[in-house]
Amino acid sequence: MRKRERRNGLNSVLALAVSCIVFFYLFAWQVSSQNLFVPGPASYEEGDSIFTIEASDGTRLAVYWGPVPKAKRTVFYFHGNAEDLGHVEFILNNYRVQGVNALSFDYRGYGLSEGKPSEANLYADAGEVLDYAIAKLGVAEDSVVFHGRSLGGGVAVELASQRPAAGLILESTFLSLFRIYFPLKWLPADKFRNDRKASQVACPTLIIHGRQDGLVPFDHAEELAALVGAQDVKTLWIDEAGHNDLIAVAGPTYWAAIRGFLSGLE
Repeated sequence: MRKRERRNGLNSVLALAVSCIVFFYLFAWQVSSQNLFVPGPASYEEGDSIFTIEASDGTRLAVYWGPVPKAKRTVFYFHGNAEDLGHVEFILNNYRVQGVNALSFDYRGYGLSEGKPSEANLYADAGEVLDYAIAKLGVAEDSVVFHGRSLGGGVAVELASQRPAAGLILESTFLSLFRIYFPLKWLPADKFRNDRKASQVACPTLIIHGRQDGLVPFDHAEELAALVGAQDVKTLWIDEAGHNDLIAVAGPTYWAAIRGFLSGLE
């Protein structure tokens, strides 16, 4: 009788554990699916700096290219969710003021880019835009610094872990998509697994995060800094900054840190 009771008790515990895992997974999947890609109407028009190119499957992608004469570096910037090239043009122009070329593009469905976004096509399109810049714009691949903000950090980590890079800047970036909502490393079908790829990043890295970030917890940045495989990892923590006000709160400190990071690259 006691053995049967113990067995029934264990079965109940296992059933509860499985139910919890399924609940966590379904909740994380539903919430992340609703919030992962949130494109809005384009905030800009094509012009001298913004044009479209054709991806290998025929999809038109909007690209920003801001060259600076005799620049030694090119920053490839990946914007966050609910943003497009028009929203981040001031950042790209500021990079040009720092004396570096600025390159960016809109994910499928964002801005003037066609198609529907997915994790896979974000990675693929970023690679194609980089290949275009190397072949058509004269960008040297080993001169490129990848800068990703929030969602864009996932694209930046992917490229920095797979392609030659002069440097990597991660701003308000998460460990993985599901871990924004639950601190669990093992939920199936998680997306943007920056926590698994960070060890493959060998280039110098700067990680920027606001301590008051209410969307991507600050401890994500701390753990990413520890996981990155590069020997040279610098951090900039902004005490009063949240997720979307970091540049405004940081003020001159933000660009001073980036200038120092860029100037320290070999």
